[in-house]
Amino acid sequence: MTTMIVGASSGLGRALATELASRGHELLLVSSDSRDLDAIAADLTLRHGVRIHVLALELAHEIDPGVRLSQALEALPALDALLLPIGLSLNEDDFGLDAGRIGQLLAINLHAPLAIVHALLPRLLTSRGVVVLFGSIAAVRGRGRNVAYAAAKRGLESLHESLRQRYAPQQLRVQLYRLGFLATNLTHGLSLPTAAADPARVARIVAARLTRGSTRWYLPRRFALVALILRCLPWPLYRRMRG
Repeated sequence: MTTMIVGASSGLGRALATELASRGHELLLVSSDSRDLDAIAADLTLRHGVRIHVLALELAHEIDPGVRLSQALEALPALDALLLPIGLSLNEDDFGLDAGRIGQLLAINLHAPLAIVHALLPRLLTSRGVVVLFGSIAAVRGRGRNVAYAAAKRGLESLHESLRQRYAPQQLRVQLYRLGFLATNLTHGLSLPTAAADPARVARIVAARLTRGSTRWYLPRRFALVALILRCLPWPLYRRMRG
């Protein structure tokens, strides 16, 4: 199985690369830091004996990232799976960002996934493959924090629904994970309302479900209840939440 992971050098992306390599996937790993990618590729090849390809790509500065990704795929077998564990959040994202920083957040969290899916869709339809998107619990209801980030992640929810509405599962499988807090560099040192999940455990679940149909899940699963509570809160009560 040939799988592309965009955002592969840290956090969940790195955990997915490790898990899928252990399952025998041929991988194309995409991230901004070529040194990290080279080190990961060497390690996974040595440990699991699989073919690992890398591409350094700065998504925040790429107007059309799909062009270079398509070029990188020319020499590889048919693409079976596209995983997009891309994410960037900023502490000042509480109506305190200038236009440039807002653009950076939207470029990485929404524009890049949209552009990549559009560019690689013909290949994935040919292979009857799977697209895996990663949303966030932050997109359940808008708040005065993570404003641009949450808006972008809510956009991924729409992309997921659009793909499912257009293509039957026999043509293209589309999976969306609404993620809660993960133990990554983005949450390190933060005071969180609940324990952060291990990216390696999340990666095992995602890898095991790759062959399933089109659907969406919360990970960790307990966040399904959190989301339900947030959606059901009356507006006057919800508005008082500041944390």
